[in-house]
Amino acid sequence: MLSKNTLFEFLYQNLHDQITCGHFKNGDTLPSMPQLSAIYNVGIRTVKDVLAKLKAEGLIETTERKPARIIYRPVPNSGSRSYAENLVRRQNSLAEVYQTMGLILPPLFYFTAVHGDLKKLPSYQKLLKKINSTDTAALDAVFSSLLNELLRSSNNLLYNDLYNSLKTYSQLTLATPKNLLLKYDQEDFRQLLAALLSKDYQLINKCFNDMCLDFSASVTKYIQKLSRKYQLSDTITPVYDYSWSAEKGRDHYYTQIARDLIDKIAANIYEPGTFLPYEAELAKNYKVSVSTIRKSLALLNEIGFAETINTKGTIVRLPPTFITANCMQNERYKKDTLIYLSALQLMSVIIKPAAEAAFDKIDPLTQKSWQAEFAQPGKIPLALMVNSLIELTELRPLQAILQETNKLLHWGYYLAFHRQNLYGTTDTLSKYAWQAYLCLEAKDSEGFSTYLAICFSYILETIRNFIMQNGLQEAAKIIAPYKIPDLKSP
Repeated sequence: MLSKNTLFEFLYQNLHDQITCGHFKNGDTLPSMPQLSAIYNVGIRTVKDVLAKLKAEGLIETTERKPARIIYRPVPNSGSRSYAENLVRRQNSLAEVYQTMGLILPPLFYFTAVHGDLKKLPSYQKLLKKINSTDTAALDAVFSSLLNELLRSSNNLLYNDLYNSLKTYSQLTLATPKNLLLKYDQEDFRQLLAALLSKDYQLINKCFNDMCLDFSASVTKYIQKLSRKYQLSDTITPVYDYSWSAEKGRDHYYTQIARDLIDKIAANIYEPGTFLPYEAELAKNYKVSVSTIRKSLALLNEIGFAETINTKGTIVRLPPTFITANCMQNERYKKDTLIYLSALQLMSVIIKPAAEAAFDKIDPLTQKSWQAEFAQPGKIPLALMVNSLIELTELRPLQAILQETNKLLHWGYYLAFHRQNLYGTTDTLSKYAWQAYLCLEAKDSEGFSTYLAICFSYILETIRNFIMQNGLQEAAKIIAPYKIPDLKSP
């Protein structure tokens, strides 16, 4: 099911909660619009719309070229109680975010430490010596700068956004008191720097896990204290509201529909040479206006998956190689392609811990459905395996991240590339997926998760090389996390 963008709602609720709970007090100023845009990873237009709504509700006042000022005055004690209730509602969601961070941040930062540029890390050691050990705000700024710089050095277009979304939710969404924003000190920072410089996975894993666990314990303790203070009922309904939108500013609904149609074309639900359903029928199926469907069809026409003929309808096509090559010269499609490759790299890194966490939940029925998929020509068993693992993932934030990353993988594009330009590679991919399946049968969690990661590294390496041959040299910077082994036929 396609989902509409909720960035406005996320930012609005975030700032609304911080104002009404008293984190921002009457007379305080909000960060500037560019700062809010950077902190929450949203566009300036979204920030303007949110501030306009907060102003209309009497929470802030705005002056041209100045930060918005808080004018909200809470009823005595009501704001604090509301704040406490909000924390209790999100307590379980927070705990799951910390667990998710503990699972995926260590391999993510290990990968960037091994393949990124660490030349600037020693300068952070010098900077650390100048910071007062009690100045948590300065420590946070240096710490965040270090990690974001490290992630940027990977050339992946998604890493920073994903990390900042987790950090934003865990530290800002709930307006946590400033003394709980951090649970590390200068010694923690030194240990992390040493771990990154040594490229020691076990040490990196320990540093991040310890920080996530300590922070989680501190916030849980604080929430329990508030719950006792205000005698909050245990019947408060939990809220699980972490979300990550990897395509902020790009994830228009018509684009989602176009991608869904491409996946259906690749899966032969809509076969080349046949007509797509009429615009009115598609609009009804996707619950959107006809104008939105027309934008989707225009996109399909532009990239070669369809041809709309006046008075007749839209015929399904598979784009020839020259259209694919031409797309590589278009700035819009260059960015789309680099995000696609970034998603492949990200999935290659995070699918391993996710698969290990879900390994014991794979039942015989699911296993049998995977086995049957290997016998069907033209199918990608890996797609079914990943979708099943996402459904089996219990941590909701991790599930949301996997779903968002998987949405970017565009299996339809993948099949189109391979059918026309990369003969035989789909079969090779199935061989690596088959190795993962054999490890599953052998109860080998490590082998199962590793081969799944190799599958995505293989896709990345294969398509990246094809894309580079068609003129997109920037793709060379997005490397495959796993070495691709030689395999014989299963």
